[in-house]
Amino acid sequence: MKEGSMTISRKNKSKPIAKIVAFIILLIVCALWILPLIFMVGTSFKDEADLLTNPTTLFPSIDHWTIDKYTSFLIRDGHIDNMPLWMMNSFIIAIAKVVLTLVLDCLAAYAFVFLRFVGKKTVYSFLIISMTIPGVIATTAMFAMYATSAKTLNLVDSQVFTYIWLIIPGLSGVYNLLLMRNFFNSIPHDIVESARMDGASNLRIFWTNILPLARSTILIIVLFTFVGSWNDLFWPQLLLSGHGQSWETVTVALAGFAQGDDLSNMGVNMATATFSLIPIMIVFFVAQNKMIEGLSTTGMKN
Repeated sequence: MKEGSMTISRKNKSKPIAKIVAFIILLIVCALWILPLIFMVGTSFKDEADLLTNPTTLFPSIDHWTIDKYTSFLIRDGHIDNMPLWMMNSFIIAIAKVVLTLVLDCLAAYAFVFLRFVGKKTVYSFLIISMTIPGVIATTAMFAMYATSAKTLNLVDSQVFTYIWLIIPGLSGVYNLLLMRNFFNSIPHDIVESARMDGASNLRIFWTNILPLARSTILIIVLFTFVGSWNDLFWPQLLLSGHGQSWETVTVALAGFAQGDDLSNMGVNMATATFSLIPIMIVFFVAQNKMIEGLSTTGMKN
């Protein structure tokens, strides 16, 4: 009995030590992640003198705080600057991706879980295998398809056509589909079977019985899709090169700002980057209460 009690007491003592070590590691990782963000926000409030004399400090000096960097890219020379237009372009693309991704992923997940069709396991296995292939590999083929179709249809200068090509390739991600499928797998199939016995169609069952239960997972997909679209750089930069600034998204515009080495422009660049985070922060704070709940329920049943 004594040996057993000593073993239990040692285990109980080791638990607080493990929690402390885990907390310290997480604290270090969080500090490394948040340090560039703090530097970006702090630099955006520096005036010209402080940018030239103290470019590496996290925060401005006591007498060198200013908000001029934020007003300069919103209104310049009495006119609205390009920044609101860039954010509007990114917002349109992100919202379109979110809506279309939800429609495709929810319908596909319902089909994989609740419907029977030939080749379902084969298609699902193919989707799993496709996750191992880097998406950048298909960039050359997609750009060739875009260039050929734009030239054939005489839509090279069409902003709508280009934006459609910015949206469509981002809808093929499998990860969000797997999240929704795993959640649908956790729903008792008796709900669907009883609804079918009552004469309900698959569309009615999906809309009234299944989809309302998936609010947490839907919010997670909204967050992941919106943030991924808002931060996308390579594909928009490839398609929007050669067009005017009115076509650019926030990330493409920021990439153009980052090419300059002038310290005096660093404040405007950092203020622009900070301001561009506002939509992401809003979406995160709206969805954060359901994130843990949704992530926990999506992995209940495979």
